[in-house]
Amino acid sequence: MKIKEKMEVFRKFTIELASKESEASLRDFQSSCDRKMEAFRRNRQAEMEHIYQVEEAKIRREANHEISRELLRQKRSVDNCKKEWKARLFGRVREMLAEYQKAEAYQEYLAAKIGMAKELAGEEDLIIYINPSDADKKEALEAAAGVSLTVSAIDFGGGIRAVIRARNILIDESFVTKLEQEEASL
Repeated sequence: MKIKEKMEVFRKFTIELASKESEASLRDFQSSCDRKMEAFRRNRQAEMEHIYQVEEAKIRREANHEISRELLRQKRSVDNCKKEWKARLFGRVREMLAEYQKAEAYQEYLAAKIGMAKELAGEEDLIIYINPSDADKKEALEAAAGVSLTVSAIDFGGGIRAVIRARNILIDESFVTKLEQEEASL
C-alpha cells in the first residue's frame, strides 16, 4: 500500500470515527435537550395549573361574595316588604277595631269579658277598668253586669282590664295588649 492509499484509509477511518463520535455527541446533546425540554414543560404545566387553581379559587370567592351580598339584599327587601305589609295589616285591623267598637256586638263583648272577670274573682274584691273611649257605655255595662266599673286614665284601645288585689291577678283583655301579642308573633 502506498502512502496515498494509506492516507485515504486513514482519512476514511478518521472521518468515520469523527462521524460516529459526532453522532454520539449529537445524540447525547439531543437527549439532554429533550430532558431539559420535558422538565421545562412539566414545570411550566405545574406552574400554569397552580395559577389556574389560584384564579379559580379567587373567582369562586368573588362569586360567593356576590351571592352573599345579593342574598342579603333580597333578605332586606323581603324584610322591608314584611314590615310594610305588617304595618298595613295592623293599620287595617285597628280601623276594623274602631268600627267594631261602634257596633252593638262590642258592648256585648265587654259585658262577656266583665262577666268572665267577675266569675274569676268570685267573692273577692274586683276593680274593672274600661277604656276612656268607652265611658259612654259605663252605665249600661254596670246595669247589665251588676258591677261598678272604673274608667281608666290610660287609653288601652278598648276591651277591659281588671285587678283582683287579694290574689295579685291582672286580667288584661285590652285590644292594645292583644295587638302587641299578635304583632310579636308575626
